[in-house]
Amino acid sequence: MSLIGPEVALKGEARQPLQGEGRATLFGSISPLMGNALRELRQERGWTHDEAAAAMGVSRGQFIKLERGERGLTERTIALASKAFSVPPSRVIGEAAPPDVQEDAPTADRVAPPSNVWISDHSDAVDTSLFKGPRNVPVYGTGSGGDGGDFRLNGQIIDHAPRPPGIANRKDVYVVYLVGDSISPAYEDGTPIYVDPHRRPQPRDYVVVELRGERDGEPGPAFVKRLVARGAGKLRLEQHNPSGPLDPIDESEVVRVHRVIPWLELIGI
Repeated sequence: MSLIGPEVALKGEARQPLQGEGRATLFGSISPLMGNALRELRQERGWTHDEAAAAMGVSRGQFIKLERGERGLTERTIALASKAFSVPPSRVIGEAAPPDVQEDAPTADRVAPPSNVWISDHSDAVDTSLFKGPRNVPVYGTGSGGDGGDFRLNGQIIDHAPRPPGIANRKDVYVVYLVGDSISPAYEDGTPIYVDPHRRPQPRDYVVVELRGERDGEPGPAFVKRLVARGAGKLRLEQHNPSGPLDPIDESEVVRVHRVIPWLELIGI
């Protein structure tokens, strides 16, 4: 049994409840001799006494007495000040909290950091030229592929496509329009694909493969597939529709294997 009972507790001092009593308050009534940070908080925001009092929902005279310590803070006035100044209760009573720890402050009442997102006026027209470079990437025409290929490269330039920012300085890139749906949904029939003839393809890259023609000088069958492996004189490819590997192709039958540039790479990501 404690020797110090409620009859000897100081007035206004917080204590643990005895058995049968109600719950003790979080702060109780804080002694007027204990300091608080109301003046500092008010000056940080450049508020007058009237403005600070209005923010807390108390009278001007009451706020001044609280700020001067002439009237003790209570759980209610601490909560009002915490909400008005958007700080944790510990800051109100003069206990500085670490800048990255504000666990006492209600989440909804914390001051949000400034946003780094810029939202344009909807009335502003979007300048699409920011997303593409000059139209100087040649588009090569294709013909019917027939047996053994999706198309045939005829060597003719039929158009020029925009140069995306990711390939601003690449030489000899070109565009062809995909024929067929063998690698759908990665690329659909009719999709323009950008091709890099200089970067060696790696396994899992999509590639444009051109085979030798039946006679010298004639374009051979060509197709777009996914590279599985290349070595020992064999080119191994796969497709998505129908899904599965294709029969290996002898390297002696291959004229070119060029890498398809992925979309993210085109836009510089």
